[in-house]
Amino acid sequence: MEKEVAEFLNFLANDRHLSDNTIMSYRRDLNQTMTYLTSQGISRWQQVDQYMLLGALNAFRQQHKANSTINRVISSLRQFYKYMVRHHYLTANPMDMIDHQYNLNQPTTPVILSEEEIEQLLQVPDTSTPIGIRDRALLEIMDATGMRVSEAITLELASLHLDIKLLRLIGKNGRERIIPLSQPAVTWLAKYLKNSRPQLVKDDKIMTVFVNAHGRPLTRQGIWKKMKEWVGKAKITKEVTPQTIRYSFAVHLIENGADVQLLQEILGYNAMKALQPYLKVTPQELTASYLKYHPRA
Repeated sequence: MEKEVAEFLNFLANDRHLSDNTIMSYRRDLNQTMTYLTSQGISRWQQVDQYMLLGALNAFRQQHKANSTINRVISSLRQFYKYMVRHHYLTANPMDMIDHQYNLNQPTTPVILSEEEIEQLLQVPDTSTPIGIRDRALLEIMDATGMRVSEAITLELASLHLDIKLLRLIGKNGRERIIPLSQPAVTWLAKYLKNSRPQLVKDDKIMTVFVNAHGRPLTRQGIWKKMKEWVGKAKITKEVTPQTIRYSFAVHLIENGADVQLLQEILGYNAMKALQPYLKVTPQELTASYLKYHPRA
């Protein structure tokens, strides 16, 4: 990560001829962002998404940094990511999903949907259409697993084991996770794969589970757009993002008595690695605890 930052700072000095003070400001902003990201187990810029960047901004706020400081960090990150995309280090810019000015009045705790609100959301898709069945299956699997958007859009057919109600994910740093699936998720995924996906996919080489109306893999932006549509139709007034489903999944398991170790194993959190090794949990133990604690399992 330091290599790309150093190259960016050289670019600012040699190509854009910025002043030493300005370059020092960029270096300070990017270094404190790197410090946060490495504390979260991140070692490459290619691993970073908008959720992690928002996490960094929230961390700076909790450190009581001035509003002007945080907004300057946003500006620095925006320029850095433009450079990264332009020079082909990245293909997508996560800063495109973040407002130009950070809303410092937003709550520090994540928005959580109640079980009733989750049910409202699940009832929105029109399951008489192929896209509606896809949307219901996508919502069900997000609610059932707490997976990241990046994992949902890259999920491949070979990772589904519906016969034993399990899902195999390769998360950050190549770490494999085996996640149990709820019965509603299995039911709607099976319906989608049998009745809906074959109508959408025109190219047999497409191996991702979720595709758009043109048969191409779903994108992060596509899911964000659909989420706004679903929330509006469900008449939910909270600020909901795909990350909200992930947080809600975690809170619902905890509220129903699930062990934090189970949650860490399912969600793939890496933050605790610096403190203590994870206890190994077998797929059988995961399934037993999941069925006991997930409200819709």
